[in-house]
Amino acid sequence: MKQKVQELSEWLNTHVNATIAIEKQELDDVDKVHFQLEAVDYRDAEDVLDDYLDSALILRGSGSTMNDGGESVPLPQASYEIAVSGLELNAKNDNKLEIKTDRATYVLSILV
Repeated sequence: MKQKVQELSEWLNTHVNATIAIEKQELDDVDKVHFQLEAVDYRDAEDVLDDYLDSALILRGSGSTMNDGGESVPLPQASYEIAVSGLELNAKNDNKLEIKTDRATYVLSILV
């Protein structure tokens, strides 16, 4: 695992059993998720048969997002993926992390 991916994985692992607010901006779309983190896994693109799957950190747990009507709805799966191609760590402290990848910009905040 590359150094920046390892650093992100370590930051996430220090927050296992915490609720993380994930704000993802991709093009003109912003998604906000609250995610109860239970574990962090890594998927290497070289280890999968599907060419569409990039290397990613897989957050295991449960989460919810707001729909267009402003209602909180559960995520369809018990995981959340952060593709790590082009990963840059822009700002980091104990409770907040800002990252950028080839696909999106993320702000991860620990909810207390």
